[in-house]
Amino acid sequence: MRFRYDIDTEELVVSESTRTEYHQLNIWLTRHVKNYKYIPAFKMGVWNGKQTYFNNGRINLGLWKECLKGCQEIGSPFIIDNKDDFPINRSITLESVREFCRDFFKNHKIKDDQGKWVDFHPYDHQIETAFKILKNRYCLAEVATSGGKTLIISIVYFFTIRNIDPSAKILIIVPSITLVTQFYDAIVDSNIGLNKDYDGGNPSPIDLKIEEIMSDRPRKHGSKEDPNIYIGTYQSLEKFPEEFFKKFHTISVDESHGAKSKTLISILKKSFNSAYSRFGLSGTFPPDDSCEILTIQSVIGPKITEVSANELRKKGIITPMDIKVVIMNHNDLDFSERVIQIRKGGYGKEALEIEKDYIHQSTKRSNLIKKIVSKCDSNTLLLFHTIEYGQQIFNLLSKEITDKDFYYIDGGIPNKKREDIKKEMERTEGRTKVLIASYGTLSTGVSINAIFNIVFVDSFKSEQIIIQSIGRALRLHSDKSVANIFDLVDVFSNDMSNILYNHFTEREKFYIKRQYPYKSIKINL
Repeated sequence: MRFRYDIDTEELVVSESTRTEYHQLNIWLTRHVKNYKYIPAFKMGVWNGKQTYFNNGRINLGLWKECLKGCQEIGSPFIIDNKDDFPINRSITLESVREFCRDFFKNHKIKDDQGKWVDFHPYDHQIETAFKILKNRYCLAEVATSGGKTLIISIVYFFTIRNIDPSAKILIIVPSITLVTQFYDAIVDSNIGLNKDYDGGNPSPIDLKIEEIMSDRPRKHGSKEDPNIYIGTYQSLEKFPEEFFKKFHTISVDESHGAKSKTLISILKKSFNSAYSRFGLSGTFPPDDSCEILTIQSVIGPKITEVSANELRKKGIITPMDIKVVIMNHNDLDFSERVIQIRKGGYGKEALEIEKDYIHQSTKRSNLIKKIVSKCDSNTLLLFHTIEYGQQIFNLLSKEITDKDFYYIDGGIPNKKREDIKKEMERTEGRTKVLIASYGTLSTGVSINAIFNIVFVDSFKSEQIIIQSIGRALRLHSDKSVANIFDLVDVFSNDMSNILYNHFTEREKFYIKRQYPYKSIKINL
């Protein structure tokens, strides 16, 4: 098949193909959306549950690798007529990025856990990932949690200012206000050498003008001129006019597995035909055969590299993990049978809510959580989904465990208080700290090095949420030799046929796929 790159619309256009090739590529780029069977339009028979990214022979540029895969599947060549116009930076080399980093970070130092200044330099995987992003321009990079995605974005931007366009403006889109604050601090620190208190530290090598976009007292750094870095959540950016996005040279999306949301898609499309580069990073992208990954790639670009947790673990860049799966049998046969009948009647969602209500009201389950936390002698994170249950657990533990300090975060906690709690959780001296937090606020991106243990007190089957949650404990710390993960699984009878157990079997697939070590124990409540 032959394609033409349409620069004005950022699309590949089929310029020559057989009828069969055209039809087969259309099939390749058309997939069922997630959970389509439960969507009313499908149930009513007015929609087939599929979404296509093949629009009368036109395909978003970000899907060019999918077009290549589709052609390979049917044994057809993949030819771009005007390949010289294809948006790849052909002049950049890996060695040029390495040399830039050697120079830029030559005097950088960072304080270790003991408060001593030590030399700092990016890891090889960070430099190589930054190079691939700079070369490919429109792309995705999968880097396991704690692999240093913030530094990768910083390298891309600093290199761009020095070597591609000194006047470039960059927009960094993140999923939460907490990450706005975290990115702001990290980029400022990276630019001044991570050593502002270090005697003899270098002055800022980049004229950094950075601004937060958020409702909670946004900060500015640098001169009063127009910023060259903006950081905001997609919720805070969604009402900005199209003209605002047209000024950006580069747009990056952190935790870009969320780029399938309508709001983020709308934002990114406003940069079409204007942004020199769009890229996204995440530790957990949807499966390669899913409709969701097509959605993400269509507005950002194809995945060009993958750095796994197993690779980082072997190199000593992240903490080894020990996943303890605790299968708790409530031994309530009547309840188990009742839920089974509800599911058979076609009310799966209702059956799940009934199971959740049951475990949230279980005193024996709460006492087991209390027992686990009581035995944790290092900083611990408990993650919940239902706010009422999170508050219930916090009230129980903070009242009955008196030798530890307890903190609580959900979506209603102001950002300033969250930052204060994060600082407390970094402390390892004195009493053990325990943070009870919602998955939505703490599962993704938030950096706290001194988390040693994580307990999943609510059940999830989302790969993104579970793997991101585990990542909260994988950051290196001098006192940490292993990250302990407690995966709580509820069953109601010996046949283990309930929905919450099925959630675990999905999590188990993720553990196996990513080579996460785990072991299961069964207990009777």
